[in-house]
Amino acid sequence: MTKLPAHRPSRRDDIVDAAISVFARRGFVDTSIGDIADAADVAVTAVYYHFAGKEDLYGAAIAKVLHQIDEIVARIRADDAPAESDTLDRIIDAVWDWVDENPDPAKLVHLHTPAATRQAAQLRREFDELHVRRAFAYLEDSADAATTAPQRLAVATLALRTLVDVSIAIHPMRMPGGPLSGCSPKTLRRSMKEISARLIRSV
Repeated sequence: MTKLPAHRPSRRDDIVDAAISVFARRGFVDTSIGDIADAADVAVTAVYYHFAGKEDLYGAAIAKVLHQIDEIVARIRADDAPAESDTLDRIIDAVWDWVDENPDPAKLVHLHTPAATRQAAQLRREFDELHVRRAFAYLEDSADAATTAPQRLAVATLALRTLVDVSIAIHPMRMPGGPLSGCSPKTLRRSMKEISARLIRSV
């Protein structure tokens, strides 16, 4: 069977999409460039035409998925838009639905991302920091958050970092085989919203 040419612009996207699926199912260590080339229906040389190696490709796969999540959140509230009373609930719902509808990308970022490579770890840190900064908009006095007393700012940052961490941590726990996989999805989603509201009120 003849593999498709390496230089076609669309091949890069095809390779990244294939990498997302293969890395999600096998993990970084157990995946080879050949596995991804086969999944993308290209020659191995086509992968190396676009990427320096497996770590570079893994970083591109992680970056694409994290960007998809960023876009979901930004569609509900742009960075320069104020948060409304139901904004956080709508973001929780949107990300939750995305996880359910995109099992391979969701598995990649929730089960395989941290510390697989230095690039992936850096991408994850940047993602977390971005969403902690964005979360300040949920505070009633968000306009003054950055100018308040250091202790108040520390409390707010801790609460919002916890909010982001919990929002991320719940998804691998509810995936098949996770400790919350036997719980009602409806109950878990409602609980996530309640915990989020409590963290916001605690500041």
